[in-house]
Amino acid sequence: MIVPVAFEAHHFDHLAPVLALLPHGKQFRNPDDVALVASYGALIRARRAKFRRFILAQHGAGQSYAGEARTAHQPGYPGGKDNADVGLFLVPNEHAAKRWRATYPKAAVAVVGCPKLDALPTRVPGPGPVIALSFHWAAHFSPEAGSAFADFAAAIPRLQQLGYHIIGHGHPLRQDLPSFYRRHGIEYVKAFTDVCRRADVYVCDNSSTIFEFAATGRPVVLLNSPRYRRNIPHGLRFWDAAPVGVQCDSAAALPAAIAEALQDGREAQREAALDIVYAYRTGAAQRAADAVLDWAGQLQAVA
Repeated sequence: MIVPVAFEAHHFDHLAPVLALLPHGKQFRNPDDVALVASYGALIRARRAKFRRFILAQHGAGQSYAGEARTAHQPGYPGGKDNADVGLFLVPNEHAAKRWRATYPKAAVAVVGCPKLDALPTRVPGPGPVIALSFHWAAHFSPEAGSAFADFAAAIPRLQQLGYHIIGHGHPLRQDLPSFYRRHGIEYVKAFTDVCRRADVYVCDNSSTIFEFAATGRPVVLLNSPRYRRNIPHGLRFWDAAPVGVQCDSAAALPAAIAEALQDGREAQREAALDIVYAYRTGAAQRAADAVLDWAGQLQAVA
């Protein structure tokens, strides 16, 4: 039995399309059950629940911070330590797959794409332009893993004076953003699917949602903190797939970056970047379900 273990809505969003195609249970039943998780935190909790078999479905774009040795094996990222008991990794691209294969050569790794993409809504017709702002949580183990919020916050009130309708979003671990948005008269939109329904441009520092929004065919602006190091090539957002959107390196340049994004003249660059991030852009859920069933079948054959 496949048992989903997820405690964050944005993690379950990655599991739900796969679970719909699998026989699964809602609770721990017996020692032969397999925990399907989408995060390192859920893996830890599944271990505490006495599961012994694990499948990790990589949530997001598979970003890692392997550009320098000291951050190359963070547990929650591809190739991270303390994942040795995972039997199958489901990943969106070869970047993540290579990292998991190198660290855990005995594990199965399936490149499936991102199951979440098939369910993302496109823009609902309505007045605009609507600009969505979003920021990553303040991870401190690497400058690139952190947030550019402090570098761009002062520019946000000025955007409202330019005639844009601004909505606010953020990583679920950013507890301070809703109150910041409210203080500035900006509506906080919690669900990323609602952002996709409403926004014309997505402005963000570091998140898989950058690529997810771009995959719906709309422009993105990438906010680069001065702390982000161009000479440290972590891959994907930093920097192979960074051409997915307009690069903005300072608060003063933000209005011009948004204006450029609204012209949407970077379709070719966006498509090339998305090809790096997503090995497949449709059918990922079925591909993942097939990989799970194949892996589970091999376990039964061995038993």
